[in-house]
Amino acid sequence: MIAITLRGCFIRPGTNFAGEHFNRGHNAAWLGVEWSMEPHTAAEVAALAEDLQRRQIDTIFVYVSYLKPTGLFNPTYDHAREFVTTLKQAAPQIEVQAWLGIPVKAPPGAPLASGYIDLSNATVQQTIAEFSRSTVNDLGFDGVHLDPEPILTGNAALLRLLEAVREAIGPQAQLSIAGREITPVVPEADLIANRWFTWRADYYREVAQRVDQIAVMAYDSHLPAGWLYEQWVRFQVIGLTSSLGATPPGLLIGLPTSEEHTASHDPAIENMTTGLRGLLAGLNDADARPDQITGVAIYPYWEMSEDEWTTYQDLWLGTTEK
Repeated sequence: MIAITLRGCFIRPGTNFAGEHFNRGHNAAWLGVEWSMEPHTAAEVAALAEDLQRRQIDTIFVYVSYLKPTGLFNPTYDHAREFVTTLKQAAPQIEVQAWLGIPVKAPPGAPLASGYIDLSNATVQQTIAEFSRSTVNDLGFDGVHLDPEPILTGNAALLRLLEAVREAIGPQAQLSIAGREITPVVPEADLIANRWFTWRADYYREVAQRVDQIAVMAYDSHLPAGWLYEQWVRFQVIGLTSSLGATPPGLLIGLPTSEEHTASHDPAIENMTTGLRGLLAGLNDADARPDQITGVAIYPYWEMSEDEWTTYQDLWLGTTEK
């Protein structure tokens, strides 16, 4: 009981290192569908590559398609192979992953926005696995970034899907997933209140065993104040790094820049400033294992303002531009 009480305290020991102490230059960003759907000149792609390198972003999740109710992926990737080839010529060190949207049907009674995909259906799983293979073998992506939402903790169908996708794309391609937030403070506990919204530590470990990378969507917290959101991100870092074992997959903390107002996200509360402050508070916490964090993932890249880039550079990179 004492350990749980201390774990939940807002005042905790830390070391007060700034972002540049933790940044390894391995950060990521989610990019829009326009890069795979529309033609771009070599100069435009080179400018993108230069910007990514300047921001120390070496992994990008490029939106390629989503699974439609018809059971087919939307054909929004006519220029994907051309984009990947051109980007690789400009910056071969940048890892380019195909971001695939999978709108999952939530179980009855779930207080969540629900999609329509039955993830337990074997045909659906095979469709996703085959399309994942095609993005790697035919379109030239370095791997796939699956975004199945919503996934409730303990969902066995997701684990089977990850195994099927791994088999389809092979061991050399990257398998990445957009992960939900971990249950804060007591990540091993099965809390009814959080069962719909977060993943327990044991389920996170099951997912981690099947992927190369997890980009944690550390936003859509429903919280009413920025300082509370900072604490939320802080406990995400503590819970994730203390729960995934000694050798977790690549672990990226997704930070929000979306200007969209929703029931779960207020941009005045969840933003680059509060997200990075929470991240740094977590990395500095005595219970965290900061060496397990690969970097940050920006969602979305296309909505980053100059002020947000300055905040990112100042708090995380330590290289504010003049």
